[in-house]
Amino acid sequence: MRTNFFNTAWAAATGVLLLLPWAFAGHPGPASSAPEERAIRALILEWRKAYQNHDAKQLAALETPEVEVLDRFGKLRLPAGRNENETLWSDTFEAVSRSTRPPTVTVDHIRFLRPDVALVQASWQFPEGILLVDGDRIAPFSQVDTYVVIKSQNGWLIAAHNMQDKTP
Repeated sequence: MRTNFFNTAWAAATGVLLLLPWAFAGHPGPASSAPEERAIRALILEWRKAYQNHDAKQLAALETPEVEVLDRFGKLRLPAGRNENETLWSDTFEAVSRSTRPPTVTVDHIRFLRPDVALVQASWQFPEGILLVDGDRIAPFSQVDTYVVIKSQNGWLIAAHNMQDKTP
Protein backbone atom coordinates (compact mmCIF):
# COMPACT_ATOMS: atom_id res chain seq x y z
CA MET A 1 0.00 0.00 0.00
CA ARG A 2 2.77 2.44 0.96
CA THR A 3 4.72 1.58 -2.22
CA ASN A 4 1.61 2.31 -4.28
CA PHE A 5 1.23 5.65 -2.45
CA PHE A 6 4.87 6.58 -3.20
CA ASN A 7 4.48 5.56 -6.85
CA THR A 8 1.34 7.70 -7.15
CA ALA A 9 3.02 10.64 -5.42
CA TRP A 10 6.11 10.30 -7.60
CA ALA A 11 3.94 10.19 -10.72
CA ALA A 12 2.11 13.34 -9.58
CA ALA A 13 5.38 15.17 -8.88
CA THR A 14 6.76 14.09 -12.24
CA GLY A 15 3.58 15.32 -13.92
CA VAL A 16 4.01 18.75 -12.35
CA LEU A 17 7.64 18.86 -13.49
CA LEU A 18 6.66 17.85 -17.03
CA LEU A 19 4.10 20.65 -17.14
CA LEU A 20 6.59 23.31 -16.06
CA PRO A 21 8.01 24.01 -19.54
CA TRP A 22 4.47 24.49 -20.85
CA ALA A 23 3.52 26.69 -17.91
CA PHE A 24 6.46 29.03 -18.44
CA ALA A 25 6.31 29.06 -22.25
CA GLY A 26 3.90 31.97 -22.49
CA HIS A 27 0.73 29.98 -23.01
CA PRO A 28 -2.33 31.82 -21.86
CA GLY A 29 -3.36 31.22 -18.31
CA PRO A 30 -5.51 33.02 -15.79
CA ALA A 31 -4.57 36.67 -15.46
CA SER A 32 -2.67 37.52 -12.33
CA SER A 33 -3.76 40.26 -10.05
CA ALA A 34 -1.27 42.60 -8.49
CA PRO A 35 -2.57 42.02 -4.92
CA GLU A 36 -2.35 38.22 -5.30
CA GLU A 37 1.14 38.45 -6.77
CA ARG A 38 2.23 40.64 -3.85
CA ALA A 39 0.72 38.12 -1.44
CA ILE A 40 2.68 35.28 -3.07
CA ARG A 41 5.91 37.31 -2.97
CA ALA A 42 5.22 37.97 0.73
CA LEU A 43 4.75 34.21 1.27
CA ILE A 44 8.14 33.44 -0.29
CA LEU A 45 9.77 36.26 1.72
CA GLU A 46 8.21 34.91 4.93
CA TRP A 47 9.34 31.40 4.01
CA ARG A 48 12.91 32.67 3.45
CA LYS A 49 12.91 34.47 6.81
CA ALA A 50 11.70 31.34 8.60
CA TYR A 51 14.39 29.31 6.81
CA GLN A 52 17.10 31.80 7.80
CA ASN A 53 15.90 31.73 11.40
CA HIS A 54 15.84 27.91 11.47
CA ASP A 55 12.16 28.18 12.42
CA ALA A 56 10.76 24.77 11.52
CA LYS A 57 7.39 25.52 13.08
CA GLN A 58 6.91 28.65 10.94
CA LEU A 59 8.04 26.83 7.77
CA ALA A 60 5.47 24.10 8.39
CA ALA A 61 2.79 26.74 8.96
CA LEU A 62 3.52 28.17 5.50
CA GLU A 63 3.02 24.77 3.83
CA THR A 64 -0.04 22.64 3.29
CA PRO A 65 -0.13 19.63 5.63
CA GLU A 66 0.38 17.35 2.61
CA VAL A 67 3.23 19.35 1.02
CA GLU A 68 5.51 17.48 -1.38
CA VAL A 69 9.18 18.42 -1.19
CA LEU A 70 11.74 17.28 -3.74
CA ASP A 71 15.07 18.23 -2.16
CA ARG A 72 18.21 19.28 -4.03
CA PHE A 73 19.53 15.73 -3.79
CA GLY A 74 16.51 14.31 -5.64
CA LYS A 75 14.83 12.83 -2.58
CA LEU A 76 11.04 13.14 -2.54
CA ARG A 77 9.69 13.84 0.92
CA LEU A 78 6.00 13.39 1.62
CA PRO A 79 5.28 14.45 5.18
CA ALA A 80 1.72 13.81 6.28
CA GLY A 81 0.65 16.67 8.51
CA ARG A 82 2.10 19.75 10.14
CA ASN A 83 4.00 17.77 12.79
CA GLU A 84 5.84 15.75 10.14
CA ASN A 85 6.53 18.95 8.11
CA GLU A 86 7.99 20.56 11.21
CA THR A 87 10.07 17.45 11.98
CA LEU A 88 11.44 17.42 8.42
CA TRP A 89 12.73 21.00 8.81
CA SER A 90 13.88 20.50 12.42
CA ASP A 91 15.98 17.53 11.34
CA THR A 92 17.50 19.63 8.55
CA PHE A 93 18.36 22.50 10.87
CA GLU A 94 20.02 20.24 13.45
CA ALA A 95 22.96 19.88 11.05
CA VAL A 96 23.21 23.56 10.01
CA SER A 97 25.21 26.06 12.06
CA ARG A 98 23.35 29.19 13.07
CA SER A 99 26.36 31.21 11.96
CA THR A 100 25.78 30.25 8.32
CA ARG A 101 25.42 33.34 6.17
CA PRO A 102 21.78 33.67 5.06
CA PRO A 103 21.04 32.96 1.41
CA THR A 104 19.74 35.60 -0.96
CA VAL A 105 16.44 34.81 -2.61
CA THR A 106 14.92 36.39 -5.69
CA VAL A 107 11.46 35.59 -7.00
CA ASP A 108 12.09 35.22 -10.73
CA HIS A 109 8.65 34.36 -12.03
CA ILE A 110 5.06 33.87 -10.92
CA ARG A 111 2.52 32.27 -13.23
CA PHE A 112 -1.10 31.84 -12.24
CA LEU A 113 -2.58 28.57 -13.47
CA ARG A 114 -5.92 29.40 -11.86
CA PRO A 115 -6.89 32.27 -9.59
CA ASP A 116 -6.09 30.04 -6.60
CA VAL A 117 -3.03 28.14 -7.95
CA ALA A 118 0.31 29.55 -9.08
CA LEU A 119 3.78 28.35 -10.01
CA VAL A 120 6.65 30.32 -8.55
CA GLN A 121 10.31 30.15 -9.50
CA ALA A 122 12.87 31.63 -7.14
CA SER A 123 16.66 31.74 -7.25
CA TRP A 124 18.51 30.92 -4.03
CA GLN A 125 22.17 31.90 -3.69
CA PHE A 126 24.39 30.49 -0.97
CA PRO A 127 27.59 32.49 -1.74
CA GLU A 128 29.49 31.08 1.24
CA GLY A 129 27.85 27.67 1.19
CA ILE A 130 26.40 26.25 4.37
CA LEU A 131 28.40 25.85 7.58
CA LEU A 132 27.49 22.66 9.42
CA VAL A 133 27.50 22.26 13.20
CA ASP A 134 30.40 19.81 12.99
CA GLY A 135 32.56 22.50 11.33
CA ASP A 136 32.33 21.11 7.81
CA ARG A 137 31.07 23.39 5.06
CA ILE A 138 28.92 22.68 2.01
CA ALA A 139 30.57 24.55 -0.88
CA PRO A 140 28.90 27.69 -2.28
CA PHE A 141 25.99 26.90 -4.57
CA SER A 142 22.91 28.28 -6.25
CA GLN A 143 19.59 26.62 -6.78
CA VAL A 144 16.29 27.30 -8.48
CA ASP A 145 13.27 26.47 -6.36
CA THR A 146 9.92 25.87 -7.99
CA TYR A 147 6.88 26.14 -5.76
CA VAL A 148 3.27 25.26 -6.39
CA VAL A 149 1.29 27.60 -4.17
CA ILE A 150 -2.42 27.46 -3.48
CA LYS A 151 -4.78 29.97 -2.00
CA SER A 152 -6.55 28.69 1.10
CA GLN A 153 -9.00 30.35 3.44
CA ASN A 154 -6.02 31.63 5.44
CA GLY A 155 -4.01 32.91 2.46
CA TRP A 156 -1.39 31.41 0.16
CA LEU A 157 0.42 28.19 1.16
CA ILE A 158 3.15 26.07 -0.42
CA ALA A 159 1.74 22.77 -1.71
CA ALA A 160 4.85 21.52 -3.53
CA HIS A 161 8.49 22.58 -3.46
CA ASN A 162 11.16 21.38 -5.89
CA MET A 163 14.79 22.39 -5.36
CA GLN A 164 17.20 22.10 -8.27
CA ASP A 165 20.91 22.80 -8.06
CA LYS A 166 22.06 25.28 -10.70
CA THR A 167 25.71 25.47 -9.70
CA PRO A 168 27.89 24.72 -12.75
